[in-house]
Amino acid sequence: MKKKLAALIEGAKILGLPQRDLDSANDFLINHEYGLCYDTVITQLYEYDIEIDNKIYSLISKIAKDLSLSEDDYLFMKDLVRV
Repeated sequence: MKKKLAALIEGAKILGLPQRDLDSANDFLINHEYGLCYDTVITQLYEYDIEIDNKIYSLISKIAKDLSLSEDDYLFMKDLVRV
């Protein structure tokens, strides 16, 4: 779980998510607040309307499954996938 979330944060960094949001997500990760870490990254990607690729969307989906979240909890991220 921790490695997947770290990869998601790194992907978000590459895509241009602001440092303050990356720092918040990393703080949650360090403190084992995996749900908050995940939510911070995907919410901020969406709020800033940052395009993602299928690889990042797949990672988002896998992490959601690990967190026992339903597809409805992250389906909105599909709007950001580049075509």
